[in-house]
Amino acid sequence: MELELIPRLLAHARSGSAAPDWPIQQPVVITGDEVAAFVQACLSDDEERCPDIIAGLIAKGAALERICLDLLTPAARALGTMWDEDEADFVGVTLGLGRMQRVVRDIGRRVAAETPMSEDAGQAFLCGMPDEQHSLGLAMVAEFFVADGWGVTVGPPLGAHDVLHEVGAHWYDVVGLSAGITERVPRIAEVIRLIREASLNSELAVMVGGRVFVEFPEMVGKVGADASAPDAAQGPMVARTLVQARRARHAHSPPPSSTPSP
Repeated sequence: MELELIPRLLAHARSGSAAPDWPIQQPVVITGDEVAAFVQACLSDDEERCPDIIAGLIAKGAALERICLDLLTPAARALGTMWDEDEADFVGVTLGLGRMQRVVRDIGRRVAAETPMSEDAGQAFLCGMPDEQHSLGLAMVAEFFVADGWGVTVGPPLGAHDVLHEVGAHWYDVVGLSAGITERVPRIAEVIRLIREASLNSELAVMVGGRVFVEFPEMVGKVGADASAPDAAQGPMVARTLVQARRARHAHSPPPSSTPSP
């Protein structure tokens, strides 16, 4: 169970944006005991325990990126370990991850309510590689891009045809692909080529993410992508840089000549 959780992007919300009106206090440290308690809440029969824990941390002044980084990420990994070691069954782990996703959506609504779309960002489509499932991690990525002023669409587990239909039917400035399984990396090059051919945007920027691109950054160019954030915190900034560079290049391109060259 490989979850690509990318929780730091809120720290790079666009400059000049108003800070959400959440309690501002001394930094709140989330302890290992609190992570363990949250994991048990995810596995419990009480639907209110998880949101109550999150509400309590926010009330104490915990920053949302710290909740994602220091609570949700290790809790998700703990659930994966419990599954691998047969300490929790499939139903329990699925239920726990579903509760985490609801927490992510709740955090996202708080962020979106305070963050209008930025004109210098754009539209992003995020999905896992076809036939992979990274729904929790992608949901977190989406909420953080929203916090940076992006319009975001998250694809469910898709096949290649679905991805091509999406980029051929709607305008996107950036497509982000996540590959959690190393063996699927060779297929990414073909998928990226097909996405570029199908996209309405001839200047589409393609980013890739996943552990393999962190460990082997040279793979980014080899699969035909434009970039991969060097760490999770820089994801929206890298995407914004790609989009702005393409827009600037397009703006400075000479108009096509109306008469043949001599």
